[in-house]
Amino acid sequence: MEWIQQFIEGPDRSEASALVESVIDVLCEIKDVGFGMTLGEPVLVALPVRRIALPDGKVVAIGDHRIESGMGSEYLVPDVDETATETLIDFLDSFEGSAVLTGASALSPKGRWTGDGAMTPALRRALTLSGVFDPVTLEWSTSEVNAAFINDWFGLADNVSSTDAGWDADQRRVIEADSDARLVVEAGPGTGKTAVACARLAYLINEEDIEPSNTWMISFTRTAVAEIRARLHSYVGDASFGIRIATIDSHAWSIHSGHDPNARLTGSYDENITRVIELLKADEDVADELAQIEHVVIDEAQDLVGQRADLIEALVDRLPSDCGFTIFADEAQAIYGFSDDIIGRQKGGVSEPGKPLLDRLRGVKALGFTTLVLTEIYRTSSPGLRKIFSELRSDVLDKQKHRDGLHVETAEKIRALADQQGLKWTEMKVADFSSNDLLLFRTRAEVLMASQFCDLPHRLRLSGFGVTLPAWLAICFADFLDPFLAERRFLDLWAERIENMAAPQYGPGEAWRHLMRVAGRMDGSVDMQRLRRRLGQTRPPVELTLPEYGLHGPIVGTIHASKGRESSNVVLLLPNGAEFECIEDEIEEARVLFVGATRARASLIVGESNAFRASTLPSGRVHRSSRNGKSTMVEIGRDGDITARSLVGRSEFSLADASAGQAFLAKVADVVTTYKLEADPDLDWRYRIKAGSEGPCVGALSRNLTYDLWEILGNKKQKKSHKPPSYVNHVRGLGCATIVMSPDDNELETLNEPWASSGFILAPRIVAFPPFFFFGRR
Repeated sequence: MEWIQQFIEGPDRSEASALVESVIDVLCEIKDVGFGMTLGEPVLVALPVRRIALPDGKVVAIGDHRIESGMGSEYLVPDVDETATETLIDFLDSFEGSAVLTGASALSPKGRWTGDGAMTPALRRALTLSGVFDPVTLEWSTSEVNAAFINDWFGLADNVSSTDAGWDADQRRVIEADSDARLVVEAGPGTGKTAVACARLAYLINEEDIEPSNTWMISFTRTAVAEIRARLHSYVGDASFGIRIATIDSHAWSIHSGHDPNARLTGSYDENITRVIELLKADEDVADELAQIEHVVIDEAQDLVGQRADLIEALVDRLPSDCGFTIFADEAQAIYGFSDDIIGRQKGGVSEPGKPLLDRLRGVKALGFTTLVLTEIYRTSSPGLRKIFSELRSDVLDKQKHRDGLHVETAEKIRALADQQGLKWTEMKVADFSSNDLLLFRTRAEVLMASQFCDLPHRLRLSGFGVTLPAWLAICFADFLDPFLAERRFLDLWAERIENMAAPQYGPGEAWRHLMRVAGRMDGSVDMQRLRRRLGQTRPPVELTLPEYGLHGPIVGTIHASKGRESSNVVLLLPNGAEFECIEDEIEEARVLFVGATRARASLIVGESNAFRASTLPSGRVHRSSRNGKSTMVEIGRDGDITARSLVGRSEFSLADASAGQAFLAKVADVVTTYKLEADPDLDWRYRIKAGSEGPCVGALSRNLTYDLWEILGNKKQKKSHKPPSYVNHVRGLGCATIVMSPDDNELETLNEPWASSGFILAPRIVAFPPFFFFGRR
C-alpha cells in the first residue's frame, strides 16, 4: 500500500480511496500484481518481473516493486535501462479477446476518454504501459509513436497513422518528402530522429506505394537495428519484414557474399568493405541488384568514417539517380575519429579518417542533397538538460568557438546545468546507485579501475568483451544430447536447474519463446543443432544475447560504448587535466562530453575523474603502470582470453576436474566471485583460474594474455631481465556466461564429454584490472 501511496497527492483520504482501488485494478489488469485470498481475506501477491519494449524505444518494468517511480510520479510503471523480455505486441497479444474497438475515435498523444461506454481493460492496459494514465479520470499522455501504435493495434476509426501522429512541422517535412528526395537531416539528441526515420519509411510504403523490399535501412549498431525493427512493425505491420534493416557491415557482407564466390567470413570487416567497394564500382550484377532500390535511410551518419564513409559514397554513386536518400546525422555527436582507449589521438596510431561523409555528399551538387533540421526536443523536460541538448550543442557546433579551452568551457557548462555536481569517483560506491543508473567515464581504463574495486553486482558497457550469452543456456543444456527439445522437457530443466538459482531477468515462458524464435520447428520443438549453429556464430541472434557484460546492477561504461543509448539517470565523470596535441583533438573531446551529458532523460549528476595515463597494446588490451612503477595493472577478460578448450579441454583437464570446475561455476553463475591466477608450467606457463586457495580450478587463460604480458615487458625493455608473475590475485568474475560451439566446430574433438557432444560450456565472466608484479629473473 505504501508503494501505491506515492501516487496520491494531498490528505483527502475519501478521494484517495477511489484512486487506490482504481490503481489496484489497473495494476492487476497489467499483471504488475496478482490478486488472491489468504484465510478468507483478499491479498495482493507478487508476480514475475517482465520488461516490455514500447514502440517509442523505452522499456518499462512490471512485477518488480524494488524499482520506485518516485514520490508524486505520474507513471504507474517505471521505465528501466535494461533489455526487454518482450515487446508491447507480445504483451497485448497474450490476453484473450479481440483487440479491435468498434465505434471509438482515434486517440491523440494526449487526451481523455470520451468514447461510448466504459474504457475496455485492453485499452487501459495499453495506455498504462505506454505513458501517463489516470485510471479515475481516464486521462492519458503518451508519445506520438505509442499513440500511433495503439490506434493501429485497436483498429480505431480515423486511425492516426505514422504520418498523422502529432509530428511537428519539421518532422513532417522529412516524413512526407518526395520518395526520390535526397535529404541530410540534422537532428540533435532527443528530437525524435529514430522515430522520424521509421515514419519516413512507413510513409513511403503506405502512401507512395514503394515496395518494402526495395527499401534499405542502415543503422550503426545491432541494438539500434532491433529497436528499429520493432518500431517499423508498429507502423506498417508485417510489411516491415520486407525492409532490409541492418548495420552497414551486414549490408556490405550481403553484397559481398552474394556476388563474390571467394567471400569468406574469416576476413576482417575492413577487408569485406574494401571488396564491396570494388564490386560496387565494377560488377554489373551488383548494379542490376541495386537498380531495384528505391529509397535508403541511413541513421547516425556522422559516425561513418574512413572506409565505411567510402562505402556509402560509392553506394550513392552506384544507385539510380531517382533513388531517394534520407540521411540522419548530428555532427555534434561525431566522436569516432578516435576511440575510448585514450583521450586524444594515439601517437603512431591510425591515419586520419579522411573527409567526413556529410561534407562529401553536400560538396557535390550533382548528387542533389538538401538539408533539413529537426529542432524540437522530446526526450527530456528537465530545464538544465534541455539547455544542454540545445544551447550547448550550438556551442559545440559553432566553429568560431573552436579554440584552445573549448574542452574546459564545455565541461564547465555541463557542470553548471547538471542537477548535481562535485561527486568524486574515488568516493563513489556502486551500492549508492540503482540498476537504472548509468555511470559514464571517458576512457576504458577508468571503467576497468572502477570495476576492479567494486565487489557488488554491476554491468559493464565496453567494447572488446565479445557477445555474451546467458549462463542458463549452459546450465540447462551442457549434458542435453537429444536432437530436439520439447517445451515440457525445457520447463522441467528450468525448474530443476534455474529457478531460484541462476534465473535471468525473465521467466521460463519468455526463455522458451526466445529459443523458438531462434531455432523453432513446425512441431513446436527446438532444433538443438540449429540452435548451436546460430548461437555459435560471431554475432548470434540478439534475442538471446546480453546487452552488457556483467550482473544485474548499475551500468558502468565509456561514453563511446553508450552512444545511442539513454538512461533516466546518468552520472558523468568528467576528466580533469586532459591535454591535447592539437585543436582538432580538443574539439572532438568537447563533442565526447556533449554525447555523455545527453544520454540522460531525467537527471544528470556530474563527477570528477583524474585523467590518468594508460596504454593500449595492438591486441586492444589496456595496461597502466601503478605503485610508482612497481606493478602494472593489466586488463583481463577480453574476447579470446577464455575459450571452450581452456574450460573443459582434455589436454587441460581430467574429466573429474572439468566437471568440478563446471559445477562450481553453476553455483556462482549469478554472484560476484574473486579468483586467483596461477601459472602452470605444464600449460606452457599459461594461467589457471583458481577459485581461491582451496577451491577448484575452473579454467585457464589462453596464450593471448601471456603474449601480451611479454609485449609489455618488451615495451619496458625488460624481456631479458624480468618475467611475468607466477600468480595474480584479485581477479574479479561477474557471474558466468555461456560459450556455444557449432556442431561442425573442429575444436569439439579436443573437449571432454559431455561438452564435446552438447556444445554448451559454462564460462566465468571475468573482467579484471589487477596488478601484475614482474619479478627479476634469478
